[in-house]
Amino acid sequence: MVTTVFVADDHPLLLHGLIDLIARDPDFRVVGSAQDGTAALAMIRRDVPDIAVLDISMPGLSGLDIAAEIGRQGLATTCVLLTVGASQAQLYDAVAAGVAGIVFKEAAVDALLKCIRRVAAGGRWLPAEIVGEAVQNEASRRIRWQNLLSRLTRRELEITRLVAANKPYERIAADIGISKGTLKIHMNNIYRKLEVASRGQLSQLAAGQSGLIAPIGQE
Repeated sequence: MVTTVFVADDHPLLLHGLIDLIARDPDFRVVGSAQDGTAALAMIRRDVPDIAVLDISMPGLSGLDIAAEIGRQGLATTCVLLTVGASQAQLYDAVAAGVAGIVFKEAAVDALLKCIRRVAAGGRWLPAEIVGEAVQNEASRRIRWQNLLSRLTRRELEITRLVAANKPYERIAADIGISKGTLKIHMNNIYRKLEVASRGQLSQLAAGQSGLIAPIGQE
């Protein structure tokens, strides 16, 4: 039985190369392609291919966004992600979203075909030496993040959420109606409670988790 495949990548040359590579295999049939995530998701919803090969980073929606949406909608499409160098947070989110395969773009060209073949047979292609360690490290980091967040007041949580979303300090102070001086006092308390020394360290600790900040703590 032929496996239907959809391919999405925002680089035209790579996209066409991937299509040609997959289409040459008689076990696979490419049923669509796209150069941005929004168009890709619309076509996947319409055609429901067996497998979607998605660049992890694309305009509109990322491959991760699409994989998560496919899972939420219960579509019978299995996702394979292509990446140059995914972060540990991205790899963790990919596994959590039910992605069945992750292929690094620098891998040998036949790696993608082997991955698709294994995924089509119901297996997974998640390199343990990379994905396994990343998922373990990221799980530990997220647990630590949530434990540290429990130390914050509601106002500090609100500020931390805005800082993690990369909003400028001036905008944060204006949005929540406090002075820059008061914000500085809050930030010093936040840094101390989260055991970080700078906004950069806070952002690194919170990477990929700003949406997990829940309204806990006391005023």
